[in-house]
Order: sequence, then structure tokens, then C-alpha cells
Amino acid sequence: MLVKGENSSVLIEFLRRSLWALLLIIFCSLLIQGLPIIVALSAYLLSFLFVASNFLVIQRLRGADNAKFYWQFFLSLGLRFLLVLVALVVILKAIKIHQIYFTVSFIISYIFHSVIEIILINKILETDN
Repeated sequence: MLVKGENSSVLIEFLRRSLWALLLIIFCSLLIQGLPIIVALSAYLLSFLFVASNFLVIQRLRGADNAKFYWQFFLSLGLRFLLVLVALVVILKAIKIHQIYFTVSFIISYIFHSVIEIILINKILETDN
């Protein structure tokens, strides 16, 4: 299993909050007449995959000493960031979607996911202490 014990509740909480963010993105897409939902959903999915993959890294590094944790965490962060940049360029070049809407939707969705991630990492740290 990916996460065990109290961490499974943190993962479930992350998924629940991400679902609310998805619903908010869809609602905002419907309010803005010119914004196609597929653009918002693809931006949401890209940011979700970037932030959710951090749970795999944190779970793998849990209990590691500080030097190993920082080295591997920042290395994985850099690799994930590079992969997202490549995915952004590929999506913007290969698929004919409205680039401004996609980019703004990605940034907003990434901010939502980052805030959710920070809140839940704080919960993990509180349960560890």
C-alpha cells in the first residue's frame, strides 16, 4: 500500500480537497463563457500530477536523516519541475488550445494544490511530533 496508518487519512484529505478544487475550476470555467472546460481540466490534471507525486517522495523519505531527506527531496523536486515544464511546452506546442487560458488555469490550479499540500504536510509533521 502507498501510505499506512495516519498518513492514509492525510492522502484521503488531499484527494478530497483536490476534488473541491476541481469542482471550483469547473464552476469558474462555466462562469467564464470563453474558457473551454477541457483546457481547465488539462491544466488541473497537470498540476495535480505534479503536486500529488510529492506524496510518493515524502512517503519514501519518511524517517530518513536530514541530509538524505533534503538531498533527495530537492532532487526529486527539480526533476518533477523539469518534467512539468516539458509537459507544459509539449501541450502548448502540440495541442491547439487557447494558451492564455491554459496557462492561467494551470497557475491557479497549481496554487490551489500547493496550498493543500502545505496544509497536509503540516498535518503530517504535527502527527509525527
